Amino acid sequence: MLLKILKIGDKEKVIDYIGKLPDEKRYKVDIKLIREVRSLDQNQLYWLWLTCISDETGNDKDTLHEHFKDRYLGSEERIAFNTSVSIRRTTTKLDTKEFTSYLDRIQTFANMELGIILPNPQDLIWADFYSHYKNYI
Repeated sequence: MLLKILKIGDKEKVIDYIGKLPDEKRYKVDIKLIREVRSLDQNQLYWLWLTCISDETGNDKDTLHEHFKDRYLGSEERIAFNTSVSIRRTTTKLDTKEFTSYLDRIQTFANMELGIILPNPQDLIWADFYSHYKNYI
């Protein structure tokens, strides 16, 4: 059975349910923090930034996407049929906090390594930046 704690009072219901389970049986309880996956706003900002970097450097947006995934997300090695298989992490599985960190690293890289300023929506230059690149994403 999957029990979720989503609002006030749910925690007590879960504790009560667990308290009523028979003692002579064995149970597995797995508690995970629910995190929202990356937001549409984050995704749109990401592709807007990739469009800017592409425009400034001549690199293809999809190639940049793969480059940054490789650089900042890395991969995980698994074994299949006694052979090592490299599984690259995907941005689609990042939660909002992880995606914010990913964006921060790209923003810093663009500024420090490429001399490209990638503004955030709250920045003063955002409106001009957005109007320039919005039709290219």
